[in-house]
Amino acid sequence: MSTKKKNVGRKPMRKCVCCEAEKPKGDMIRIVLSGRNTSVEGVVKDDTGKQHGRGAYICRNDKCIDKAFADGLIDETVRDICRQEMEKGKLQMLSLVMKSGRLSAGEYQCEESIKKGVSYFVIIAEDASDNTRKKFVDKCEYRDIPYTIYGKKEELGRLIGKAERSVVSIEDEQFGIQFIRRFGGNE
Repeated sequence: MSTKKKNVGRKPMRKCVCCEAEKPKGDMIRIVLSGRNTSVEGVVKDDTGKQHGRGAYICRNDKCIDKAFADGLIDETVRDICRQEMEKGKLQMLSLVMKSGRLSAGEYQCEESIKKGVSYFVIIAEDASDNTRKKFVDKCEYRDIPYTIYGKKEELGRLIGKAERSVVSIEDEQFGIQFIRRFGGNE
């Protein structure tokens, strides 16, 4: 049997140099210690995954990025680039949830979703009114629903193809788990 047929459907796994967790390669950030014959010296973030030099992988979370910086594996500029990429990717999956039809957007729909018990994760916009923020934080905490206060109303609306939204609720368990991993639960 050839190795091509044997490896079909497998995801390459990599180990984080900070927490030593083994995750799929696509869920990690690759950094490279540039060696000879390259125009850049030092540690750089490798977007292509094919840069020459000694490579290592770091989890896409604050703890591992900060540990890599503290241990001297990456410098301040690489740390800032990794954090920006991590922040940019947090809400990317929101459009997929909308396309699947498992998302409630807006105060009234999200309130109904929470009351019915079908909400798995709630995102409240940073610039939502104080009353809206308090109302949904209280509802989520009372029903033990993970939530986060993140992003702007305009950004949340744009990602789901609608006008500004103060609150969105994920109604799919698997997507909810993904958002909990990205945001880390209640704030």
